[in-house]
Amino acid sequence: MKLQWRDFLHLYISIPLLAIALLMPSNVTGLAVAAIFALYAFAFPKNGLLLLLLYFPTRPFLIEMNPSLKIVGDLIILAAFARVIFTHLKNKEIKEIFRFHIFEWAFLLFCAVGALSAFITGVSISAIVFQLRAFVITYLIYYVVKRLDITKKDIGKFLWTTFIVAITICIHGIVEKLSIRTVLMPEKWVQRSLSHNNRVRIYGLIDNPNVLAVYLTIAFVCTLYLKQFIVGKMNWLINIGLVLMFGVITLTYSRGTWIGFAVGLVVYILLTRNWKNLKRIALAVITAVIFINLPVATLASHLATTIKTPSPNYTDENTPNKDGTDRIKDTFNEDTLELSKTTGRLFIVSKGFEIFKDHPVIGTGFATYGDSAAKGYSSPIYKEYGIEHDIYSDNQYIQIIVQTGAIGVLLFAVFLLGMLFFAWKKREDNPIAILVVSLLAGVFVCGVLYNIWEDKTYTMYFFLLLAAITKVVDLKRTNTI
Repeated sequence: MKLQWRDFLHLYISIPLLAIALLMPSNVTGLAVAAIFALYAFAFPKNGLLLLLLYFPTRPFLIEMNPSLKIVGDLIILAAFARVIFTHLKNKEIKEIFRFHIFEWAFLLFCAVGALSAFITGVSISAIVFQLRAFVITYLIYYVVKRLDITKKDIGKFLWTTFIVAITICIHGIVEKLSIRTVLMPEKWVQRSLSHNNRVRIYGLIDNPNVLAVYLTIAFVCTLYLKQFIVGKMNWLINIGLVLMFGVITLTYSRGTWIGFAVGLVVYILLTRNWKNLKRIALAVITAVIFINLPVATLASHLATTIKTPSPNYTDENTPNKDGTDRIKDTFNEDTLELSKTTGRLFIVSKGFEIFKDHPVIGTGFATYGDSAAKGYSSPIYKEYGIEHDIYSDNQYIQIIVQTGAIGVLLFAVFLLGMLFFAWKKREDNPIAILVVSLLAGVFVCGVLYNIWEDKTYTMYFFLLLAAITKVVDLKRTNTI
């Protein structure tokens, strides 16, 4: 079975509509596009969810250009969810609506504990709902997909859509780097002032180098999987795409993602003993450094020092111009560690344990320490503990420890380990299961450095892949897609 161009109707629909919303950035066009996407997702839930592969990796750019597009992702997911519920009710399959795995129950109870403790602490209802939405909305993708009939054709569309969007984002990232963040960028991003360490990093349409690195890492792995089904001249296109992706990953200088990728790769190779993939990845890394990283970084550095630009992002008279190598070297120097102890990650961890000692059972609740809701709404406990800024924890585990206490930590552990055990049991039935196990291993590490379970792009991909392994799909490597 080979996919045809007509199989990508979701792209033919979404790209022109999003272009209209960007060229005519009004509330009317934004809301109209969101409504069309929602109706499409309700009518065709599988294709509707594929729209998310384009939307979430570009969401920051889209909503910067047209803020009304902010609700698109939620409406697509909720529409697909409503269609699944409607279908089960129509078929009188009430039990199916409430069929959950143990790790799902643990996740839902974790959310309940966080909401309850937040209410007790005095967090506003709007902030609690905001954070519940941050955790739950992409979980609904898993709920929906595991109740749909997934075919090899659907997986092929998923892989090819990921490849197309990732390549587009990579090309934009290189343009961003070479133009010193002045071309194909919203004006607000052009005028943004960045720290010395961040000036050299590609932010991309996703507007965050760490999130971009996580996304491209997932896209890279999905493309490796896609490559197994490609024969003939298209293999060259895939190889070029792999090199381009890894080249941009290196230009994000996302140290935490590199560590997570290394851990996930080791686990994957040990479980599959697929040495050919290891050779492919090693070759892609070397080629990416030689043909993407070094030329682009060198040219960008030259342009930054020779071309006068209105952007404040790179150089000024009083600060040195650093490159990516300096960022890596600065990781463990004394100034960096001292700053981390006073305002950075080490401070957040130590302060978190101080708060946990006072609230050890169910914590202080969602929207109280370092999550997206606390960042947006501030926290009622910051003044009490001498926290002067609306911090973002950049550490999923300390956030959970503080906000949900020992009970929440236990429930979240059941959630994480339950998914790992579930994927491990499925490894004989579905080859994607080992990929999910490896992805979880890498994410367990990334959770130390990022609020990874609040990242919609990562959680979207993870829950799609997790739902895929609940299905038995013919994915023989001899068949093309």
